[in-house]
Amino acid sequence: MKRLSIVAAMIAAVILQSTVCSFVCWKGLKPDLVTVIVILTGLTHGLVPGCAMGFIGGFILDYFTGRLLGAAALSKMAIGALSGWIAPKIFGDHLLIPPTAVLVGTWLEQSIYLLLVNAFGGGLPVLRSLWTIVLPVGLLNVIFAFPVYYLLLTLEQIPSQGGTGEDG
Repeated sequence: MKRLSIVAAMIAAVILQSTVCSFVCWKGLKPDLVTVIVILTGLTHGLVPGCAMGFIGGFILDYFTGRLLGAAALSKMAIGALSGWIAPKIFGDHLLIPPTAVLVGTWLEQSIYLLLVNAFGGGLPVLRSLWTIVLPVGLLNVIFAFPVYYLLLTLEQIPSQGGTGEDG
């Protein structure tokens, strides 16, 4: 059930991010809900689930938005792997861990994405984009860190139906 709940949350985030969040943007910026879920999945479930959700979520987002196919998949996979790798090394139950991880993780993911797009001829001004896109999107994602974190925890608590009684 845990895997299914994470996949359901990822699908919902992709749908919300590509529809509703496009209409509710602040100064041209919208939250990156997929990155929030990827970082929190890595923190709560470890390296492999964080990496897998990052690749899947980024690839689906690239496909639906029509941007450079694979750039978001690679950047989100890297940040999912990093958050899963660092999770055992930090104190996990502290209240400030999820929003801090989302803030720093979003900044890293957006920077990686920006560099990948520029490496393939995107032509975005790097320093200007850091100030006008990367930093504000990170701050905007922090607002969604707690609701998404507690939604993922709630989805994990749903018991499995039938089978062997194991949750998985």
